[in-house]
Amino acid sequence: MLRPPLLITASLDAGHTPQVALRGGEERTIRYMEGLIAWFRDSSIQQIVFAKNCGLQIRSKILQEVASSHGKELEFIQVESSARTVYQGKGFGEGDIIKQALKQSEILRGAEDFIKITGKLYAPGSENVFPGKDPGEFYLVANESAENVSWSRRFIAPLYKNPRAGNFLGFLRRGIRVPWGLIAATPSGWMDTRFYRVSRSLYQESLLHSHERVQDALGYTLENAFHDDLDYQEGIRMISSTPVIIGTSGTLGTTAAEFTPEIRMEAKELAGRLLGKR
Repeated sequence: MLRPPLLITASLDAGHTPQVALRGGEERTIRYMEGLIAWFRDSSIQQIVFAKNCGLQIRSKILQEVASSHGKELEFIQVESSARTVYQGKGFGEGDIIKQALKQSEILRGAEDFIKITGKLYAPGSENVFPGKDPGEFYLVANESAENVSWSRRFIAPLYKNPRAGNFLGFLRRGIRVPWGLIAATPSGWMDTRFYRVSRSLYQESLLHSHERVQDALGYTLENAFHDDLDYQEGIRMISSTPVIIGTSGTLGTTAAEFTPEIRMEAKELAGRLLGKR
């Protein structure tokens, strides 16, 4: 059975995106190539869509040549970046990448479903984790207690499910400097948005606009928006175990598990070629 294509979201240059620890363009490119090379070596994946939203120029044909040498089909997608990412956070940017990729990608248009992974990361065993029997397969993050929060936060919690209301709360925080503790979100739950499998139709019907409500600075992330939009969906498989992830978090700058020295060396060389430094 043909495995679903892999969609990798990438921002090689963090620009002015807030709450991102890993910022250097060259360093970020190396980290993205580590994850990509690991996927090139994964026999369960045959088609890859590499979608990026930053203005950092790379020699994309080299990516396709390297993919072909590994027996993979790679489609490079350059999407437009949005100024809203600066105000709403990286979750908005990621959702915006996927929305545009679904319109532009020939591979995704021809697929019934896809596996999404955040760039820089590799998750082994996707063929076993996502058997593809359900419209969507997501890692469900354990809920944190909503107790001991202020009455104002309890009152405004439902507002984060409305894009206009959420943007207004974001404006109150940025423009008027309303104290964070009064208007911060009290999320009802989290989905792990780093790694999941979903049918194209389910994503377009239920998740295509989730990112528009993201307010990272107030604690309402893409993970929260996904949880709220999938909460009442039927037939979705929720995985309670923690995914095995290898790679570096752009948000925290931390590394869950390191790639092999061989992959790290190959990634550094490939990044140099992409950036015209080798």
